[in-house]
Amino acid sequence: MTIKQYAFLAHAHLSAQGSTSLTRSQIHELLAAAAGFATHAAFHHQAVWCDVAWRDTGPTPDEYGVIQRCLHFGMSPDEAERSAQGLVSFLSASGYAPVRLEELIAAFASDGDDWEEAEEPGPAVAADWVSTDLVGRIQQGFDAMLGEFPLLLEGLEAAAARGVASAHLAIAYLVEPYAGLSHEDDRRFGQELRRRGQWSAEPVGFAEIAAGTDRFVRVVAKHRYHLLAAARGGDRRAMLLTAESYSDPGVLDLEPSDDMDPYEMADLADAHGRPELAYQWLTVLAEEGDVYAMRALIEDRSETLFRAWVWMHLSRLLGRDLSQDRHVAITEDGSEYDDDVGGPAYVGGHDGIELAPLAAEENTRATKEAAQLFAIIEGRYKLT
Repeated sequence: MTIKQYAFLAHAHLSAQGSTSLTRSQIHELLAAAAGFATHAAFHHQAVWCDVAWRDTGPTPDEYGVIQRCLHFGMSPDEAERSAQGLVSFLSASGYAPVRLEELIAAFASDGDDWEEAEEPGPAVAADWVSTDLVGRIQQGFDAMLGEFPLLLEGLEAAAARGVASAHLAIAYLVEPYAGLSHEDDRRFGQELRRRGQWSAEPVGFAEIAAGTDRFVRVVAKHRYHLLAAARGGDRRAMLLTAESYSDPGVLDLEPSDDMDPYEMADLADAHGRPELAYQWLTVLAEEGDVYAMRALIEDRSETLFRAWVWMHLSRLLGRDLSQDRHVAITEDGSEYDDDVGGPAYVGGHDGIELAPLAAEENTRATKEAAQLFAIIEGRYKLT
């Protein structure tokens, strides 16, 4: 069934009940109202219809909302009530359910570690039926998904075509289990994207996939297209994932947050000619007590002498004095040498850093700032 067919059935039912004045476009508005949305446009941006019976989902259609829309169309109160009751009766008996895009994404996320956070103001929580009756069935196989969920797939692709980033992300999540490649292949794809300066491709429709012979290639292309489109649409979850998989630089323009890995962000910034951002991310790490980041700032980032001494004093407070040599035995591949394994040993580690001295007043200020940072780190450690 298609969305147009669904609306046609609802329209036919209401016409048979005596509500003959309603147009097809008004039917779409009433269906959106039954789903709890003020307008069809709002529904289009936040939800889609899916191939699950409404009666199996728990929530009932919003009869009051339907009445209000009917009154808005100029119906009399009695006619509005009759039309609302007729639509609710149809939906409860044979109607399909609406599903919010964020609920759909949350249901996928509950099975893994990626994309777990919904957009502001907080994470979405999927209803039980979305996880079991919908996502559970979707994950039974690609052919089963194509055959059982034409209404859902049509709605998602239509929303994606309108530029709804969460619809792109939902599609990417939906096809991801069927588009898996090795990490090396994904990394190679990311390198090709960077070489071309190209972060998108022509969309591949579900109908085209079903009819084609090179299905896996098409599914992989569809997954990447929609994931990248979601990132380009500003969805931070997609941006974080494309940064990890394809070194997509879009994430660099987001406000820093706890779900970003500072080392990955620093490497990404360097790879895309943003050394000032790499410096900022390394500074975040250093302020959190990462001595390797402190060393990188001093040796590789032209840190000012004053800031270098702040890191030096902080490293000493943390028991990892950067002025001291730290040499260890390692194997040929750089791993720590194991006497029980034996074999040739090599010298690894770091030489101590030598800094020009600060004036007494400046050194006192650097020592004080390091102590303040240490107190924050120590307080955070005690809380955990």
